[in-house]
Amino acid sequence: MTDWERIERSDEFRELVKRRRSFVVPATIFFLVYYMAFIIVAGYAPDFMGESVYQGLTVGYCYALTQFVMVFVLGIWYLRKSEKEFDPLADRVVEAAAAAESGDVRFVRKDESEVKA
Repeated sequence: MTDWERIERSDEFRELVKRRRSFVVPATIFFLVYYMAFIIVAGYAPDFMGESVYQGLTVGYCYALTQFVMVFVLGIWYLRKSEKEFDPLADRVVEAAAAAESGDVRFVRKDESEVKA
């Protein structure tokens, strides 16, 4: 049976979570700011958003279309980063957990007396 708490305490797992979070949190913040800026500008500057860029294509439509491009770019960027960085770390977590289950005592469960102290 897999000891999930032991895996969660492992250095490999903590490194994976740290690196993944260092990408996902800023990317999420960027996405939300970009999206909310669109809503705010559309609400407070409708004249600006309604300006024609090219034959009926307005600033608002251009900004809205860049939302799709931004999501696509962020998704591709995450997939590439995942393939190069996160997946190898996840493989190391799995290998360490398998080694622990097979008898390698790299992960040592603390006694209850050590936990309370």
